[in-house]
Amino acid sequence: MLSKSENGITHVILAAGASTRMGEPKQLLPWNSSTLIEHAIAQSLAVNNNKTFVVLGAHYDLIYQKISHLPIAIIHNLDWESGMGSSISKAITVILQENTSCDGVLISLADQPLIDAKHLTSLTQIFEQQKHKIVASGFEGLYGVPAIFSNNIFKELQELNKDFGARKIIKKYKDALAVVDASAISVDIDTKIQYNEMIARHFPKGNN
Repeated sequence: MLSKSENGITHVILAAGASTRMGEPKQLLPWNSSTLIEHAIAQSLAVNNNKTFVVLGAHYDLIYQKISHLPIAIIHNLDWESGMGSSISKAITVILQENTSCDGVLISLADQPLIDAKHLTSLTQIFEQQKHKIVASGFEGLYGVPAIFSNNIFKELQELNKDFGARKIIKKYKDALAVVDASAISVDIDTKIQYNEMIARHFPKGNN
């Protein structure tokens, strides 16, 4: 069982994309006994976050029906076509409007199923122990999400727009950055070929 830390971190899962390269809503693709979006939520709920927000956009009604019963808050980003930056901005705006008390926000994606609660916990522990402005995941010399952003840069996250995601801000604060290695698990699923290969690798006896 993972050790849960008493932290002030709010988790935002980005799941607003249209999955155009996949040809169907990848958020609802089967993953083990659930779906990609349900799996991402389960990893979040296994960590003691203040609250878990899920940002939806494309295919809102379909995905909402699948996850609305879970103990999460769902944000509808009507401007999802503008890109990931708009979903981050919308989430931070909602968090600030709700006056949610948190030391930082953890941002992750719904299409990285190898990212698990253990990795999210590692990010959280580094953030708490060292009080960096950002704790990001590292892979192949790059830094990205999942990442935790300190509340003193929420305003900059809120001002993101169009297709500029969090990596822009991570780069800006590279001198106040801690990195947790995610080389083996930071795989995005964008196409049906990638999905089928990952299923064959991790569920050789079938995805069930």
